[in-house]
Amino acid sequence: MKVAEIKSKLTTLGVEFDDKAGKEQLAKLLKEHQEKAEQPVEPTEVTDEQPEEKEELVKYVVIHDFKDLEDNDTVYIKGDIFPRRADANPGQERIQKLLSKNNKIGKPLIKEQA
Repeated sequence: MKVAEIKSKLTTLGVEFDDKAGKEQLAKLLKEHQEKAEQPVEPTEVTDEQPEEKEELVKYVVIHDFKDLEDNDTVYIKGDIFPRRADANPGQERIQKLLSKNNKIGKPLIKEQA
């Protein structure tokens, strides 16, 4: 088999390789990946359960400067994204307080991002 044929087969298998590799290296790589491709795939169990959908996090925009007393006094400036940290989960009750005037400042501090 020629180098071009080996490269073609590797490409078909989706295997990345060094274009400058020699025939022996390419042949070895091809053999390894062909063996992997021939191994039987264990069937997965079929269930009636629906896959869990990732809960899409709603982002909010700050509409009035404030210091978040429930998040280490994080300061938010108008135009900032709330919550600032992607892993933060302020909870629905906290979000409702900040969306309404039922907070210490007395006016809505965030709104849903469009």
